[in-house]
Amino acid sequence: MLAPMRRFVLPVAAAAVLLGLAAVAIGAAGDPRGGIEPRTPARESGPAHHFDLERIATGFNRPTWAGSAPGDPDALWVLEQPGRLIRVRGARRQTRLDIRGRVRLGSEQGLLGVAFHPDFATNHRLFLHWSDKRGDTRVAEFRDGRYRRDLLHVDQPEENHKGGQLAFGPDGRLYLGLGDGGGAFDPDEHAQNPRSRLGKLLSVDVDAPRPVWRVALTGLRNPWRFAFDPALGEVWIGDVGQDDVEEVNRVLPQLDEPPKNLGWDAFEGVRRTEGKDFAFDRAGELVWPVATYSHRDGCAVIGGYVYRGTAIHALQGRYLFGDFCSGAVWSLAGTPAGGADDVRRERAQVQQLTHIGPDANGEPVFASGAGAIFRAVPAGRPQ
Repeated sequence: MLAPMRRFVLPVAAAAVLLGLAAVAIGAAGDPRGGIEPRTPARESGPAHHFDLERIATGFNRPTWAGSAPGDPDALWVLEQPGRLIRVRGARRQTRLDIRGRVRLGSEQGLLGVAFHPDFATNHRLFLHWSDKRGDTRVAEFRDGRYRRDLLHVDQPEENHKGGQLAFGPDGRLYLGLGDGGGAFDPDEHAQNPRSRLGKLLSVDVDAPRPVWRVALTGLRNPWRFAFDPALGEVWIGDVGQDDVEEVNRVLPQLDEPPKNLGWDAFEGVRRTEGKDFAFDRAGELVWPVATYSHRDGCAVIGGYVYRGTAIHALQGRYLFGDFCSGAVWSLAGTPAGGADDVRRERAQVQQLTHIGPDANGEPVFASGAGAIFRAVPAGRPQ
């Protein structure tokens, strides 16, 4: 199973699943400079039981994503880390793409992201992000199940911090989240280097005659999962931490302005990183996390999405996220001022959680690296 931030060996060690369940906490502010005071991230408010989980499929090999394709509402598509994309409809499973021969598989390497073109129903175009045989980042377009062209190649210095998510934004551009390249505390200073593509949220117009990647956000450590809220155009990012702080960010990317900066590696959450500096006079606008939790609660945040479905009324408008090691799942409410509050630990848990996202109806599905896919159902509904 994928360890979305560190060099875990699966199955997860017993110590990882015995992590304490203390309240979500914030880090000390440290020494913010430049006259900018940190936003206080939201604290956990208590438990919640907004939904239950039902297991809908098993037997996958390290699934890293599960969701739907435009124009295919009756099927669930599942991405496997070793290199397969599988379409599931009822009891029938079809391997629609198999690139295992192109993929280098490791704890944080492999087939990490998929995005279907908004017009997939008619043009059959989709995009994959994986670690190639050298361990470098590759993004390529496939059409009708066949490779068409490369869109991106990025040299990777280490085996961890690959990020992974691919997603189309409300602006029709394809977005990719890349980690800082690995190693503790970003030793090569990629995240704050505007000339490096590592530690960034990138975007590209895949329909342009010559697609050009642009930096949308900078200062990320390992954005394993992110999602756009189409109602507001914002992106919510789960960025995996270093020593003690896992964080959730809420940002409105604006490509006509200098990229906003999430602060890594000068900050872990709202804590200053010893020996690291932040050039307020040269970096983009600093954006503080809206929620954090400590390693008493887990080890690697799994970003989710803002629920806009209809089946679970109590969850409407709330952001879902979780943790890979502890299996905890939280929901929170966004505030009009761009922050968050009312962080609640949900009763549901998913061990080795790798993905939270919507199905074709906007209802939550969860992937476990142990091989199962779950669906959220209204709390108390007979299963």
